[in-house]
Amino acid sequence: MWKSISVALLVVTALFLEACAPKSQESCGFVQNSYGERVSWKNDVPVTMYLHESVPQEYVGAVVAAAQTWERNTGRRLFNIVTTPRISGPNEPRQDGKNVIYFMKNWEPEKASEQARTTVLWTGDQIRETDIRVNTKYEFYWNNKSSGSVNIEALILHEMGHVLGLKHNDDGGSVMATYLHDHEDRTELASQDTTDLKCEY
Repeated sequence: MWKSISVALLVVTALFLEACAPKSQESCGFVQNSYGERVSWKNDVPVTMYLHESVPQEYVGAVVAAAQTWERNTGRRLFNIVTTPRISGPNEPRQDGKNVIYFMKNWEPEKASEQARTTVLWTGDQIRETDIRVNTKYEFYWNNKSSGSVNIEALILHEMGHVLGLKHNDDGGSVMATYLHDHEDRTELASQDTTDLKCEY
């Protein structure tokens, strides 16, 4: 009798836990948590992003332009770019409750080929903090290809996609493609990027 009651309790408990677990969602190009839920800022937008003092002044316009491209394609404000005052102090991402863009000289030797990296921290399915770090080993340009090899607006546009929760997408000319080649001016969203974004924003 105790055995049958124990089995019945286990079945009821399993059914309860399954009923209470979050429902898995189609990814729509977003990072997903362990329950299969899309990870994003939900309605907690615009995302306030600060610029560290390491960001060259000549690229501030590229950062703003990248944010505007995401917003133009969704029809809503997604970013609040704070250009002044700049964040000062150590030139390294830290969990400080702020979303910051850094231009960094120090990069892990085993990851030296990375042009940039975005760190995304979330709880459940809600993003709490992001930081973008840009590898200054590369020579950048904005509006003048002769001054460098990597389009800084295209690179920041891609990283801002990660800030919003999007993962890499190598199909259909997406700005979320894994690699940005030299002198590639990928500064407009593909139709798939816009479609994916509308799943959450």
